[in-house]
Amino acid sequence: MTTFVVLAIAVCVLCACASADEITTASRWARKALLGDTAIDTSAPLSFSLPFSFIYDGKPSTELLSKWKRAQSSADGLEIITYTDPATGLEVTCEAKIFSDYPAVEWVMHFTNKGSSDTPLIENILPINLNIDAVKDANIVFHHSNGSTCSSADFLPHDDEIKPGGNIHLAPNGGRSSNGVFPFFNLQMPDGGIVGAIGWSGQWAMDLNRDSNGKLNLRAGQETTHLKLHPGESIRTPRILLVLWQGKDQMRGHNIFRRLLIDHYVPRRDGKIIMPPVTQNTWFTYDKGNEGNGTTETNQLAAQKVMKSIGVEAYWLDAGWFEGGWPRGAGSWVPRKDNFPNGLKPVGDGAHDKGMDFVLWFEPERVTQISIIAKEHPEWVMHGSGDGLFNLGIPEARQWLTDYLSKCFSDWGVDVFRNDFNIDPLPFWKAADAPDRQGMSEIRYIEGLYTMWDELRSRRPGLWIDNCASGGRRIDLETTMRSIPLWHSDTQCCGRAMPTQDQVQTAGLALYIPLHAAGVWNFDPYAWRSVAFTGTNLCMDITAKDFDRNAAVHCIEELKSLREYYLGDYYPLMDINLDDYQWTAWQFDRPETGRGCALFFRRPLSPYTSAQFTLHGIDPKANYDVTFADSARKRKMTGEELANLQIDIPSAPASVLLTYSKHTGK
Repeated sequence: MTTFVVLAIAVCVLCACASADEITTASRWARKALLGDTAIDTSAPLSFSLPFSFIYDGKPSTELLSKWKRAQSSADGLEIITYTDPATGLEVTCEAKIFSDYPAVEWVMHFTNKGSSDTPLIENILPINLNIDAVKDANIVFHHSNGSTCSSADFLPHDDEIKPGGNIHLAPNGGRSSNGVFPFFNLQMPDGGIVGAIGWSGQWAMDLNRDSNGKLNLRAGQETTHLKLHPGESIRTPRILLVLWQGKDQMRGHNIFRRLLIDHYVPRRDGKIIMPPVTQNTWFTYDKGNEGNGTTETNQLAAQKVMKSIGVEAYWLDAGWFEGGWPRGAGSWVPRKDNFPNGLKPVGDGAHDKGMDFVLWFEPERVTQISIIAKEHPEWVMHGSGDGLFNLGIPEARQWLTDYLSKCFSDWGVDVFRNDFNIDPLPFWKAADAPDRQGMSEIRYIEGLYTMWDELRSRRPGLWIDNCASGGRRIDLETTMRSIPLWHSDTQCCGRAMPTQDQVQTAGLALYIPLHAAGVWNFDPYAWRSVAFTGTNLCMDITAKDFDRNAAVHCIEELKSLREYYLGDYYPLMDINLDDYQWTAWQFDRPETGRGCALFFRRPLSPYTSAQFTLHGIDPKANYDVTFADSARKRKMTGEELANLQIDIPSAPASVLLTYSKHTGK
């Protein structure tokens, strides 16, 4: 028997709760750097200069702001700092939130023309431009991840050392915020680091440059800003969120960040965190040439009966229900009369009668040339060589679309608005900008998107948004505040299980995003556990004669039983990679309850039948009740045994799931 000993995880981490010192240090930095509180006497590797910059009329803001009028106020938990140019009336506002329970600070900037004429050019707006002191030989590692491109490497993490003289540049492809790269990162230094997030659902860019002396500069913002503002105009920047963590363990930063998102950012329904549901989507069953146009009122109502019987929580109707079908009908958001003669209310009512939510697919931002919107409102469409882009930057257009969608949701009983987005908007935005207004179309579009989403949710209490953009290509801080991705990669469209890449996506996304889901193609435990997370979508034909209902019920019940752990601290127990000759594993721990779970996967080509693991959050002096799910075997184990755990998987591919609970009895 070959034993593979895991050496990457050597220290058992007990808890990722933020310390009082971390919170105080972050607060003092923010108050001194952002608010200019000179009474604060503190030191930190982060510069205390203003952590943002721009160029105005050819001059850097570092030369201008000290000469402008400055005002400061507080409102709704925000610190508001305003700088006003007395000559032109340009007002620059920074709205900052300094958290009292986390070592975190968030800010967003606004530029407003209070003058009576156009402003000079405002360029290179960087809502974060931060200098970080570091000695020349300090080891600095930039942890970041791929975004989604429908590839096997979607959300694969990278650990790049930044040496003196080194630089890193990141920007998404085509204007969707996580198309290719991911707007979340962990910058690790010798005694701590910064987990950061960019809130901009368009074309952002980030640069890290380390000079020859070892000092580091981090800057990020909208990729292109070169514009003037007309009188009365105002624009906003990307939102910036930083978590300042201390220690040697990278995962401490990730887990403090995850806890922060869970406590303060993820969307809620009736005050409770929205847990991604187990859904079923018959798009693949009735696809008619991979276009999903075979769904009908009759077959959907029949499928709903099976969904209810196996424990599905939400019924999902995807593309193809509208006039013109998929994809040619995008922009004609009217139920097709041949397949849904009574509209969509019957299928919405059918889901509700069975205790399920109703998830409905739209792609409201794409307009085909033959669609109703293209014919009736061509003035609202940005045109290119193919399909058009509905211009959310036009207030009248955005309001019309908001009203229309809101009525659809109300009439049909929609609970989850699935907002897909399958085109790159950047070429449309660039084509619409005048030379002295570069970046303006993008800004207005992104502002319109947020306004529409916020208004839709406020109009229909309980409505929530499934964020899809060809899979997970628009995941960022702002969308995470408003939505949950239920289909985080289009790799799940392949028609079969792809466990290795599913494992990478699940493990890679969990570093930053606590709530997400994707599609699963069978109930084999290895394949199921590779992708089924806080929720999942059943892609297989549940109406087939050979459909294994017992396996479905078992897997769905297993998923639901693990949800409590997924809101806890997360620990990859091995490197996250695509190597089929290795194992992979991860753990979720709830230190406040003494409970957790761990999943272990022996990949198909791995020669190793055993592996040694160190679980985290384990009290070595305590006793634990441990359950191995596949055998229903229960053991009492000491914390010391759990902290040095050998897992045996004699065949490949296969998996082991265990749950543990700190033993409170004698």
